[in-house]
Amino acid sequence: MLNQPKGVAANESYEGADDHMTRTYVMPLLFDDQTRRRLIAEHKASPVGNAPTANKQAVEHSHDLRTVLDKMRRHPMAGKYVTVCVRMFAEYKIGRVTGVRGEPVEMFDGVFSSEEACEHAIFLMRINDLMRKYG
Repeated sequence: MLNQPKGVAANESYEGADDHMTRTYVMPLLFDDQTRRRLIAEHKASPVGNAPTANKQAVEHSHDLRTVLDKMRRHPMAGKYVTVCVRMFAEYKIGRVTGVRGEPVEMFDGVFSSEEACEHAIFLMRINDLMRKYG
């Protein structure tokens, strides 16, 4: 193919750097069963963290969990899992975007009663995807 993008146009350096960082910093955390369980429990307790309020202290994720979440946030839009609010404060579903503006979100089965529960389910799906890809 003559017009196939190369190098910077194909985003090759980003993909190579992201793969290296994932193998070096993220996957050792997920391959270790004890660490993975600890991160899952921490995320379940506070999937989105919390800003400080007058009555509560801020909830900040640990360095290890932030490392894993940062990797998950770098996922390209095409194929990314998202929380879809079906009914505000009552019903949430997991969707997957195509990466093309205007195309509908693919909806998964299952309904969650809170945004936090849905976010945690997405976190578990992303861990499974990473384990399959790098395992």
